[in-house]
Amino acid sequence: MNQNNITELIRQFDNGDMFEAIRSFPAQIIHSVDQMKSWEAKNHFENIQNILVLGMGGSAIGGDIVKVIAQNDCKIPIIVNRSYRVPSWVSQNTLVIASSYSGNTEETLSAYQDAKDRGANFIAMTTGGKLAELANMSEYDIIPMISGLQPRAAVGYSFTLLIGILIRLGFLPTSYFDLLSAAAQSIIDYAGLLSDYTVPNHALDVSRQLMNTIPVIYGSEDTTWVAALRMRGQLAENSKMMAFHHHIPEMNHNEIEGWGSYPELLKNLSIVWIPDESDHSRSLARMDITENLLSSIPGVQIKLNCEGNNRLERLLKLIHLIDWISYYLALFNQVDPSPVNRIMKLKSKMSEIR
Repeated sequence: MNQNNITELIRQFDNGDMFEAIRSFPAQIIHSVDQMKSWEAKNHFENIQNILVLGMGGSAIGGDIVKVIAQNDCKIPIIVNRSYRVPSWVSQNTLVIASSYSGNTEETLSAYQDAKDRGANFIAMTTGGKLAELANMSEYDIIPMISGLQPRAAVGYSFTLLIGILIRLGFLPTSYFDLLSAAAQSIIDYAGLLSDYTVPNHALDVSRQLMNTIPVIYGSEDTTWVAALRMRGQLAENSKMMAFHHHIPEMNHNEIEGWGSYPELLKNLSIVWIPDESDHSRSLARMDITENLLSSIPGVQIKLNCEGNNRLERLLKLIHLIDWISYYLALFNQVDPSPVNRIMKLKSKMSEIR
């Protein structure tokens, strides 16, 4: 497929301008770093023993990214809660960060009330809606988000604002601001490469290989499980195609045996491996061995990795690469990557139930 074909596909199908939304990823990080460097909490947060991030879909993935980025430096656990309820251990020693881009996500609002009943401390991240209204009524801190995007396309805002909260409250060192800024500058150049469909680029190449397959994505427990999760979600919402994900080493204790039956069906699958050089050496070895063991089964196997000065930069580049892969696949599948019609229909049906 040549340049003119892709230009025509963009004109015909990208009605919501997802191209620019994805390309804005590094700018979102830079904007959010600047925003959080001057942020001061109006409330006091003392004796915090755990952090619970409330969210769903595109508003929750930011919490997952932060969980991975912060796991080597944050001394208290960070848990992402995708549910109507919160765990029974939530208490006055819990910092709850309610993340809802629209401010109207029903699961998040329900969990918000559950956590409030347990006496938790709150910070809200939203563009407005019911969440902002409730947080204002209770005089909780609110981190405003830039509106006008699909929640999944605002991930640069959501994870950077979360990291900013942890830095400003003393859970992460201030050096993370510099790490984020440096990573964003590197991603600006990378975004230029991936968004230029007039020349061969990695995202385009991978997209072509994944066409007409059902991807099965394997990350690592150490780092890239969140990239695998992001890829599955982006392929579903942007590309409108099914995908599945798991992670190493757990996959080696169950799912590896699932590649044994129905060989003709399995030929329709592809495998995407996502390692990182910081992974445990035994996990990296497991990926290589498993890739070889399964070599004759799926239609194609692909390995995704990105270069970078540190783990944070490589992970963010991976996420950006994955977003472009999902975008080009949307074009190849001849669908608009922005609307999520079934999700909206489901929300409408749920609103009828009281």
